[in-house]
Amino acid sequence: MKIDLNKVNADRAFFDSLGNSYPADSTVKITSEQIAGVTCYGFVPRTFDEGKIIIYLHGGMFGFGSIRSHKPMVSYFASALSAKVLFIEYGLAPEKPFPNGLDDTIKVYRELIGKGSNSKIILMGDSAGGGLAISMVKVITEEMIHQPSSVILISPWLYLKCDTESHEKRKKIEQILSKDMLVEYANYYVANNDWNEADPGQLTFSSFPPLFILVGSNEILFDDSKLFYEKINPVQPNTKMKEYIDQNHVWLLADIKSGGSRIALTDINEFITKTTN
Repeated sequence: MKIDLNKVNADRAFFDSLGNSYPADSTVKITSEQIAGVTCYGFVPRTFDEGKIIIYLHGGMFGFGSIRSHKPMVSYFASALSAKVLFIEYGLAPEKPFPNGLDDTIKVYRELIGKGSNSKIILMGDSAGGGLAISMVKVITEEMIHQPSSVILISPWLYLKCDTESHEKRKKIEQILSKDMLVEYANYYVANNDWNEADPGQLTFSSFPPLFILVGSNEILFDDSKLFYEKINPVQPNTKMKEYIDQNHVWLLADIKSGGSRIALTDINEFITKTTN
């Protein structure tokens, strides 16, 4: 598989520029720290619940995305959800294909658990970060590590072969993603590894934490949410999926103050409150 790093770097620069769509919440303090050798960022709002912490995994097709692309959105998550947020900058493909990024997130998770904090951990991710969250839960379950209290996925990319029906059915209304680009970066991410291990949608679960999936009606990835909801609901009754009408892929990244974003933040807050109390 030939890799054009100039194109990859151009894709990364463009995606990082999305972080200029609106300013970060000035009331939230943002700090950088190394946890288990992985660069992380802490988002601390003025008031927060000491009993919970959100681990956030950014999207970007497993190949791009960073604090630059996501800082404004995540800062508003911290303030709106009254919670500390830990943002992990995991390794990106093609330089660091599966399982490098997953290993980074698991190392950070293990260290947090090892510190013996009483805070309940909410695992949250958008797009590819949602897929990474699912892979994390698989490892956490297999290694019998303390599970997160809930998992929240925003427009998750979970079926990396991009062969679900919504890729065709919703292609004409999709405004953000293209199947060709998704397939390109899926191949960078999986590389020479087993697709059944790397592809979150192929993983199986006999148990799962409470799960909330948010997806826009205009997304070619709509069926990723629908199929995974149908997979997890039988093993976790506290599973919820909500379709946001006329919303695009990770709509909160484009405008955190839109009506659709405000509703989503309220819904997330209600779900977290219900699953952490």
